[in-house]
Amino acid sequence: MRKKYRELKRKGNVIVFPTTISRLLTDGMNLLKEEQYAEARDKLYQVLAYEPEHAGALGAYAYCLFELGDYEEALDVCRELLKVGPIHYLETMELYISLLMQVREFEEAEQMIEMLIEEKVLPEERLEQFQQLRELNERIAANVSKEKVDIQLYDAEHFITLRPSEQEHLIMELPPTSFEPLKEKLFALVEHPKTDLLTKTYILFMLHQEKVAGRLHIQKFHYEGEFSAAALPDPINNKRIATIRTYLEEALSKDPTRLGMAIELFERHIYLFYPFAWDEFEGREVAEAYMGYLDSLFTGEAPNGVDEELHKLIIQAEAWFEIRNG
Repeated sequence: MRKKYRELKRKGNVIVFPTTISRLLTDGMNLLKEEQYAEARDKLYQVLAYEPEHAGALGAYAYCLFELGDYEEALDVCRELLKVGPIHYLETMELYISLLMQVREFEEAEQMIEMLIEEKVLPEERLEQFQQLRELNERIAANVSKEKVDIQLYDAEHFITLRPSEQEHLIMELPPTSFEPLKEKLFALVEHPKTDLLTKTYILFMLHQEKVAGRLHIQKFHYEGEFSAAALPDPINNKRIATIRTYLEEALSKDPTRLGMAIELFERHIYLFYPFAWDEFEGREVAEAYMGYLDSLFTGEAPNGVDEELHKLIIQAEAWFEIRNG
């Protein structure tokens, strides 16, 4: 059985005559021209067994795999070819983008087309061709999104009957293009009191990422507020969260074990409370509360100098996770 390209190894100390490689390459290219793709693939595979970075053989081999419907393998070969440096760059990029579309990597395909257009590497006669490819990619992505999503699964009446893990799975499998069409249902899920709190967070993260417009009423624990979905706090580059984390790192710099435990606990709660972030407390107070909570686990005593309400909130959050995880 023919092995995949990524499994190829160099032939070590085996001496291969240049004429052997040249003959195999010529045979492979001739078979390709005659559209005998399986036979051409096998000849080109032999070339790559000796010269895995042969750009001409890689390009022809990828095309054979594309014609034979082996899209995943062809995509691997294309990626390797782009590292090596293809002989025909634009043709390789066109094939690469077509393969991304075949395996439904529509977002990456869009990024590649946008990069080519923005960097102005396309000659005038090829620009229209890649713009048409971009439009085709968008249409297919939209159609696939509609095919995949059963919108009735996201009706609040049905959704809240699911276990938290099932709710989470339904949200995580949604393609980004479906968030705008499902906007009203997703807003209703965020605002429903029986939607799992972490699932609400995942919905909010994606609404933030996709810049979906609209107002949301969000309630978690004792927190409650109105938010613009498109202007939700950045879950990654969040200055307040970074400040609290810095307090923990500075205070526990000489105790890496305890620091690791504090950060793990803190980050778990970031997801649970989002988009709220202990808003009524100073950052240092929050850091001290998490350190105090860890101390209380070992001593069995209430921590000194920690706000009582904040300590209770951390206890509530941990109790919530215990219940959710069974």
